[in-house]
Amino acid sequence: MSLLDILKRVQIAAEADTASHGQNAETHARLLDEIHNLQLAAETPPEKIRRVCYQIMQNVSLRAAVELGIVQAIAAGKGQTVTAVELAGQTGSDQLLIVRLMRLVAYAGIVDDKGSASYAANETTEFLTTSFMGGHVHLTDFAMKISSNIVSLIRSQNGRLHMFPSGPSQTSPFHYTYGMSMFDYLKTDPEQKQAFDELMSLRKLSTAPRWYNSYFDDEIQVSALKTDPDAVLLVDVAGGRGHDISRFKQDCSQLPGRLVLQDLPETLRAIDPKLEHVEVMEYDFFNPQPIKGARFYHFRAIMHDWPDDECASILSATMSAMDPEYSRIVIEDWVLPDENVNLRAASMDILMMLYLSGIERTESHWRSLLTDVGLEIVSIRPVGLESVIEARIAKR
Repeated sequence: MSLLDILKRVQIAAEADTASHGQNAETHARLLDEIHNLQLAAETPPEKIRRVCYQIMQNVSLRAAVELGIVQAIAAGKGQTVTAVELAGQTGSDQLLIVRLMRLVAYAGIVDDKGSASYAANETTEFLTTSFMGGHVHLTDFAMKISSNIVSLIRSQNGRLHMFPSGPSQTSPFHYTYGMSMFDYLKTDPEQKQAFDELMSLRKLSTAPRWYNSYFDDEIQVSALKTDPDAVLLVDVAGGRGHDISRFKQDCSQLPGRLVLQDLPETLRAIDPKLEHVEVMEYDFFNPQPIKGARFYHFRAIMHDWPDDECASILSATMSAMDPEYSRIVIEDWVLPDENVNLRAASMDILMMLYLSGIERTESHWRSLLTDVGLEIVSIRPVGLESVIEARIAKR
């Protein structure tokens, strides 16, 4: 396909995205894909290789600029131009260092380059400094350190990289770097634990449609709910600080049934203080689920953290509490296509492998996993860039 043909596809995708005001996740993703295709078509092979190899320099420059407080100082200007000289005075950093770092930070679009070693905040600056700072710190610090050890890990395992390590001779990338699992490490590093929790909270605060937004438009689904005082409507398993269940309570206040938030003690200590009318329970999802017969057992961004055998244990522990005729498991996670996986989803898949020996699964993989533990899929519905899988105990 010629460059001009791809350019026409970009225009069509841009028109569709504009018509939806950027609010349709699928049309927006298609626009980004077509822009990427245009860049690939325009680049020569050496340019492609150089772009990939030098990408890390943008990450390094941004992380250093954040650690030095440079990006935060620009953000504090609220769009006003600030010079490298002024930034040096505000942060104590070397003026020349600021200029060198900000070349790539500005190129990446994180701030606006105003010329003559001057910069101004934009919407991306604001998003980074007000919403994604913890995510940036967590992802950059962990991913870069682990990635730098990949070659030595492969060599130490006779040329192998084990996706799902088992036994003492096989080591995960995270364990090889830090000497323990990620969740064990986070218990020892309060700064990274806070950054990780901020990242998870941001994901849960997404403005994408929720799994229940269209579900309860169906009167049949509403009429099926139990209304007795002890009936449990939703158990948010490993629900973090309560962002999801709080939003559910707000959006579905008319529905009958108790709401239960479950997570580990160290996470619940940072729970949303405004969380009301929600029962909070300490729970490890590898143990039998104590809440019996709930309508929904909800797992958001949980299963991709674990390989299949661990997911099977989590699901089995939940199934022990389910009412076969009434209960449902709701899984919110990526459902990857078999081909042409987008950048974000493919990157998440590798990140899960590096951090947790986890995986982002295709639809066929999900079906196999759930079938093997005795569940059957009721539906798979796209919600934003991810999907919602509803499952029940398989009928014999």
